[in-house]
Amino acid sequence: MWKRLATGLGVAASLVLAAGCASQALPTGASPASPVARSGVSSATTPTSTSTAPAEVHVAACPVPASDYAGTPYSPRPAPGMLSLPASLTLPGNAQIFGTEFLPGSTSYLLGPKSATCQGYLASADGGEIMTATSVSDRSDSVTMIIRPGGAGPSTDLACPYIPAVLAADEVFRQNLGHVSCNHPSADVIRQIPTHTAGLYAAAVLVPAHVKDPNIQGSGDGPGPTVALYTAEVGQGAANGQMVACTLAPGQAGVCAASLKFFLATQAQISHRISAANLGTMQDGLSSFLADQNI
Repeated sequence: MWKRLATGLGVAASLVLAAGCASQALPTGASPASPVARSGVSSATTPTSTSTAPAEVHVAACPVPASDYAGTPYSPRPAPGMLSLPASLTLPGNAQIFGTEFLPGSTSYLLGPKSATCQGYLASADGGEIMTATSVSDRSDSVTMIIRPGGAGPSTDLACPYIPAVLAADEVFRQNLGHVSCNHPSADVIRQIPTHTAGLYAAAVLVPAHVKDPNIQGSGDGPGPTVALYTAEVGQGAANGQMVACTLAPGQAGVCAASLKFFLATQAQISHRISAANLGTMQDGLSSFLADQNI
């Protein structure tokens, strides 16, 4: 999947998104081109725990190249310098929050290793947005988040190897548009994370060390495994997918676990449509999966 996403954005050789496909009806409120504010700050639409006061954490820059804004009236803008973490999250001592504002009203945050540098990528033509934090000491260590794959086709393709409902939607979407592979290595460990909410799905994935899953950026590149979390809102013949993937040295497994939990709690669009109780159940399910994989 990463390979086919990486064929149309043109911002970097290893991080290039597929060009947007023809317009397709997406689930309500799921247009890939519509900015969606994402932050860990408590709001009326973001389920958070109220038992403990949220912690304020520093946000490091994740700049987007100015060239990505060519042909638009916009320019790169930094995220706010501080972020309130939900009370349910704890930032590991060797972790850092990175942030950028891709477009007005579309601020995104990524949790990665403190020793990393972060880069954002924007496909202004079709709304694709990616953030990648790469370790300074070992470039094979990275955390990548696809906030918007860009276009209805890539959004529908993204999670099709891992979420059965997305695979079904992708088969409908692609029936007259050409075949897209939704395979994954047999060694992958995949667990569905029930949302208990109609039309919303999530799946956690472990790619063992030294196994390359072409759909997941960073897998097989370093000595440790890769863990990923895919989320999707699925409608009739289309899906709106997002993901985060983490490949770090075994000693930084805690950062990978925290990165996936942070994504689910604050960045995944589906989390804004799930009740606090169901989101808590999802977080427990994700934690159980990570513990079972020694992450």
